[in-house]
Amino acid sequence: MKCLGLLVLLGLLVTLFAGYSEAALCTCDLKTKGSEVCGSNGVTYKNRCEFECTQRELKKLGRTLNIRNTGVCG
Repeated sequence: MKCLGLLVLLGLLVTLFAGYSEAALCTCDLKTKGSEVCGSNGVTYKNRCEFECTQRELKKLGRTLNIRNTGVCG
């Protein structure tokens, strides 16, 4: 019984680490000015790359994020 519990715990840790590693791979040049994107959630993202990283994370949670317009959210 203890072995089963340890296997379940190990599986959860591996799953959490895999999700963290995937998110860490999303690197964007956040210094790009003038390329802001307004998301459908009302958040202004510094560039399209940052928007797409957030979009992927929300998709994993079953949520949708679209571009409302280019530029700063009003």
